Amino acid sequence: MIEPIGHLLESVQLIVGVYDSASSVKTGKGKFTTVNELTDQVPAVRPEVLRAAVEVLMSLGPRPDSIATKVLSEEDKGAVLAGLFSTQARLPLAMARHNVPYEIPGSLVVPLSMEYMNAHLTVNGIRPGDRLLLIDDTLASCGTMIALINAARSAGADVVDVRVVVEKLRYGGREAVFRETGLIVKAGIGITVSDEGQVKAVQAFGRPIAELEAV
Repeated sequence: MIEPIGHLLESVQLIVGVYDSASSVKTGKGKFTTVNELTDQVPAVRPEVLRAAVEVLMSLGPRPDSIATKVLSEEDKGAVLAGLFSTQARLPLAMARHNVPYEIPGSLVVPLSMEYMNAHLTVNGIRPGDRLLLIDDTLASCGTMIALINAARSAGADVVDVRVVVEKLRYGGREAVFRETGLIVKAGIGITVSDEGQVKAVQAFGRPIAELEAV
C-alpha cells in the first residue's frame, strides 16, 4: 500500500488517466506543454476529475485552515481548482491575474516568465501578516510560482505551504523554487513529457505509478 494514497486511490487513478491520455503542443519557447482535460478542458472536464484534483491537493499536507489564513493561486489554468479548493478549505482566496490592462488599487504587479509566455501578474487580495497556502494545477519551469512567492513576501505575507496537482519531472521547477525561495513544493502526480511530446504519468505522491497496480 502506498501512503498516503489509501482512500485516494480512485482520485489518483482518475488524474493519472487524464495525463496518460493527454496530448501536447510545442510552445514558442521550444518546449512541450500538455493539453488535457483538467487544465485545458479538452475534452470538457468531468466533475469527478475536478473533485479528484482538489482531493489530491487537500491530502498533500495538514488541514489548510490549521496552517494558513488564505489560499493563493493564479487564474491562467488554476482558477477553477483554486475556487473549489478554497471552498473546501474554508479559507479566503487571493488570486493572481495575467496581463490586466489597467491598474487595480492595492494590487501588486510583478513580471512573469514561464514555459509558454512572458507576461505580468496582478496579484489581488494579499495583506501584511497573511499566511498563504499556494496552490496550482501544474509545476513546470516554476516562473509563475516564484513570481507569486516573491509578490507575497514583498507584501509582508508568508507562504507557509505550496501544493500542486501535477509536477512535470525533469523541468527543474522544484529545484528552482527551492533555490530561489527555500520552499519545498508538494506534488500529487509526477509526469514526464518526452522529446517527442509524449505525456505519461509516472509517479503518485513521489512513488512509482507501477506500485499502484499492486494496491
